[in-house]
Amino acid sequence: MKNFLFLIFMSFFFINTNSLSAQENENYLKVIAKSLPEQYLKSNSELFYTIQIGAFKNENKILDSVDNIVKTKENNLTKYRLGEFSTYEEAVEYKKMLLSVCNDAFIVPIKNGERIHIREALKLSAIL
Repeated sequence: MKNFLFLIFMSFFFINTNSLSAQENENYLKVIAKSLPEQYLKSNSELFYTIQIGAFKNENKILDSVDNIVKTKENNLTKYRLGEFSTYEEAVEYKKMLLSVCNDAFIVPIKNGERIHIREALKLSAIL
C-alpha cells in the first residue's frame, strides 16, 4: 500500500510535463526510474509485466544512462523497459506516471523470459 501511494504521489508530481524540453523529459525520466521501489526492479515470478519506453535500431545513449532500465535485443531492435510488476494493475499505475515523459510507453507481459500477448497474460493472471 505504501508503494502504491508513492506511485500516486509521483504521478501527480509529473502530470503537466507535456510541454517540457527534451532535457527536462530526460531528467524527469531519470528521477522516475531511480525512484522505482526495489520490489519492482527484478521479479522472481514466471509471469510479470514491464513498461516498454523505447525500441531503436541502434542503442540509445540517453536511455543507457538511466538507472533501473532493462535493455534487451529483440528482432534486430534494442528495447528499453522499466520495472517488473507482478500484477497488471501495478504496471498500469506505473505506466500512468511514465506517460508524462514517455507518451508512447506501453505494458509488455513476460513469461519465463519471453514476451507474450497481453490477452494470454491476463488470462494466466486470472488463473494464478
